[in-house]
Amino acid sequence: MGVQLPSLAALAVLAVFTQTGVWVDGGEFGWVFGVWLVGGTLVASALVRRVGLWTVAPAPPLVFGAVAVGNAAWDRQTKRLAPWGSSKEFAADAVPWLVNGFPWMAAAVGVALVVALVRLFTGGKRKCRSSSIEVAVDG
Repeated sequence: MGVQLPSLAALAVLAVFTQTGVWVDGGEFGWVFGVWLVGGTLVASALVRRVGLWTVAPAPPLVFGAVAVGNAAWDRQTKRLAPWGSSKEFAADAVPWLVNGFPWMAAAVGVALVVALVRLFTGGKRKCRSSSIEVAVDG
């Protein structure tokens, strides 16, 4: 059956891949970043327990949003600027990250859905390993 990660561990894998893509691509959100984000989504979707598939599938925009806000805050801190005083300042720093990363987020969600559907239809009916309760037998 292979390695199966809990949902939170799979989300952490996705977050690490996403942040690595931001660092490697230098915040440009080019194809290098896209490969890291989509690849991280593929790995997280493939390794998560079947129960967690529907947690990981919609996660790329949420994980990328958290990474974008964290990186915008980090940029503000390294430039020795004051913390955000209003929502307009926050939007001015964070929205460009989200707009430029949107095509890659959409591609990552598409990959996650494809992996989830493939695992759903090829996996068969197996007992969920996250449950300690035995399946009742009818008859």
